[in-house]
Amino acid sequence: MKKTDKAVLAEGFRKLAALAAEMADQLDGVTEKPQEPAPAPVVEEPARAVTREDVRAILADKSRTGYRAEVKALLTEFGAEKLSDITDPDTLAALAKKAEVIGSA
Repeated sequence: MKKTDKAVLAEGFRKLAALAAEMADQLDGVTEKPQEPAPAPVVEEPARAVTREDVRAILADKSRTGYRAEVKALLTEFGAEKLSDITDPDTLAALAKKAEVIGSA
């Protein structure tokens, strides 16, 4: 077999391989419709517990903006003279929720 015959044969195999790969892609649907990446699963983070520091920051902000009496009344409503008297996390969350609306109306 001559060198030119080998080159022609090699080129034919390359073309045949490229066509075979293209046909395989078409059978898999790769060239027909590009696959979209699967959407990331939605993972909801659990609600972060309200800390005493969070509530203290809210109350301090309200006091600084002129609602000192309302803050004091809110603490009294929750049966406390000062924030450190409240130890229950659920009570702290309720206090924070009520405190956030002070001055909003």
